[in-house]
Amino acid sequence: MRRTVKISLTALFGSLAIVFSILRLEAPFPLLPWLKFDLAEIPSMLAYFTCGLGYGILAEAIHYIGLVARGSNFLNAFMKFLAVASMMVGYSLFTRTIHKAVSGIVLRVVAVSIMNYVYFYFLYPNFLSYALKVAGSIELLYGYTAVFNTIHGALTIGVSLLLVREIEKRIKLPPK
Repeated sequence: MRRTVKISLTALFGSLAIVFSILRLEAPFPLLPWLKFDLAEIPSMLAYFTCGLGYGILAEAIHYIGLVARGSNFLNAFMKFLAVASMMVGYSLFTRTIHKAVSGIVLRVVAVSIMNYVYFYFLYPNFLSYALKVAGSIELLYGYTAVFNTIHGALTIGVSLLLVREIEKRIKLPPK
C-alpha cells in the first residue's frame, strides 16, 4: 500500500475515533463506573490492522489530540492513548493471532496498571479514597481495572479483526 494511502487512512481512522468520542459511543463498566467501554478504540485498531503499527499509534495520537482539543483532561486522554498504544505494541510481538491478542491484552493491562499507580498515588490521591470506597480494597480496584482492560481489549481486537476481514472480502487491499 502506498504511503499516501496509509496516511490518508490514518487521518480518516483518527478522525473517526474523535467522532465516536464526541458521540459518546460508550458504556460504563458496572464495577467501576468511571471506566467506559468505548467504541473509539476500534478505528485506531483498524488503522493498525490495515496500515501497520506506526500508523495505528498515529491514529490514536490524532484521537488523543482531538480529545484534549475538545476539553478532555489531558491525563485521562493520555491513559486512553496508553491503553490502546500498548495493546497495539503487544499485538505486534507475535505471529499467531491468539498469541498476538493475548500479548496485546497483557501489555495493555500491565501498562494501565502501572499508570494507575502513578495516577492514584502521585497525581490524584484524593480520587484514590473515592475509588477504594467503590471497589472495596486496593486489590479489588486493580483487579476490576484489569478485568475491564482485558474485556475491553478482547472486544476491541475481536471487533476490529472481524471488520478488517469483512473489508478485505469486499475490497482488495494492497499489502502493508
